[in-house]
Amino acid sequence: MSIKFNADVVGEIVRADLRNAPAEEMRELYIRRNILDIDPDATIYRIVQLQYFIEDLVDRRMTYTNIDKDTWGDKSENPLLGRSFVLPDTGEALDLDDLVANTYGSCWSATALDTHRWWARFSRSQPSVRLQSTPRKLLNSVMNTEQRFYMQHHAIGRMVYVPDERIEGEFADTNWQKHLDSLGQGIASSFLRLSDNLSDEDEVRLIYDDSRDPWAVLHVQLTNRFAKVPFDFQTAIDALVIGPLVSECGAAELRTKLELAKLNCPVSNSVLRLAVD
Repeated sequence: MSIKFNADVVGEIVRADLRNAPAEEMRELYIRRNILDIDPDATIYRIVQLQYFIEDLVDRRMTYTNIDKDTWGDKSENPLLGRSFVLPDTGEALDLDDLVANTYGSCWSATALDTHRWWARFSRSQPSVRLQSTPRKLLNSVMNTEQRFYMQHHAIGRMVYVPDERIEGEFADTNWQKHLDSLGQGIASSFLRLSDNLSDEDEVRLIYDDSRDPWAVLHVQLTNRFAKVPFDFQTAIDALVIGPLVSECGAAELRTKLELAKLNCPVSNSVLRLAVD
């Protein structure tokens, strides 16, 4: 087994398992294990359209988007999807699509994102809010011990930005085995590579692998290219900023929804927000 991330935590998990540590202690260790290449308590941000945030807040779900080149509009996304390898002994074709086709992502950023440029890019010029959280709190809010193998379905990591030709070289060689390990870290890290022309986004990506196990069938909603996963907003969101395009009426509705959801995080206005009707 090749451990790519958090070898120290993997060792702690082995020792904790041998002494039959409580389930919650194990879950906290798995959360740490699945935070890849970023401080677990780093502040991260996400701009999301107001209507979609309210829908998720009311439903108590986080909406992820299926990761593929067409949906995400970038040829470097999900570099293993649709890629064929040749088995050296038999000459047969092999692909890893079963492992990567049903993976969904939610994009966050280590940059605060409160400028005209970022609001315009991520809000798509629609009324939006900016959420603030940490990697640890996000995983804590989605990793549910009722799901038997919850530790294999969720991860979060900081994006690595490299030239397109380097990404192609990393995934085009014949050594498909290097992407496989018992912890799933090789597959998870394949979603954390992007072209360096996107590096200004400073992305931190929350990843969900949807395998149709009994818990997922009952609790995760799949709609078109989206997966809606149960999510605890109360423990995940540290602060919320109302974006510059949200009307006073929209802000009032938002505050009502936050109160009903008992989400008591600090709420403020963007520095770009003026009085609006």
